[in-house]
Amino acid sequence: MKLELTPEQRAARAEFRAFAASEVAPHADRWDREEALPAEIIRKLAGRGWLGSIVRRDLGGPGLDMITYGILTEELGRGCSSVRSLLTVHDMVCHGIVRWGNRSQKERYLPGLVRGEILGAFALSEPNAGSDAKSIETTATPDGDGYILEGRKRWITFAQIAHLFLIFVQCEGQPTAFLLERETPGLTIEPIRGLLGTRASMLGEMILEGCRVPAENMVGRPGFG
Repeated sequence: MKLELTPEQRAARAEFRAFAASEVAPHADRWDREEALPAEIIRKLAGRGWLGSIVRRDLGGPGLDMITYGILTEELGRGCSSVRSLLTVHDMVCHGIVRWGNRSQKERYLPGLVRGEILGAFALSEPNAGSDAKSIETTATPDGDGYILEGRKRWITFAQIAHLFLIFVQCEGQPTAFLLERETPGLTIEPIRGLLGTRASMLGEMILEGCRVPAENMVGRPGFG
């Protein structure tokens, strides 16, 4: 199958490529050495509508089609893979809320995610399970009108600066997803440094000790993670 880009997609590719050439690639080596992306590049991405770009227009987002979104990640990744990683994990959180989130979650989080005021991270990987959702060991135990989260997550991209985590746990013996805010008591985040590649992706380990989340922060239902 031969894919032909539309005129709009070709124009978008030119815009993405020019931005990567001027705003990303010249700084990629320094960001890699410093093991961090500066706030300025994140503001620029948000200002162009490239954070949460797949959020539908009726939900306040730009509503990029998936081909254009693929071009965006390709062109920014050409300049710096860590920038591409930021878009990837941020938009995985956005997509999870758009597709499976309840109305309250969409209203509370999507506007900030689209504006870049909230950065999202995808918290699945664990020390003993990797990214195998069925084998994760972090747990959610019912507690009144909420749940208590206990466990560890590791290799979480942009955990060092994310405000909101789409976190996967075992709940009632089934993989389940919750939205966990950074300021939740009992959550500690430790940076992981000294990586061989994508060193500016600001990975971290999450330690959850008695983190209480409201039941309304569950995404979907138990077993839907």
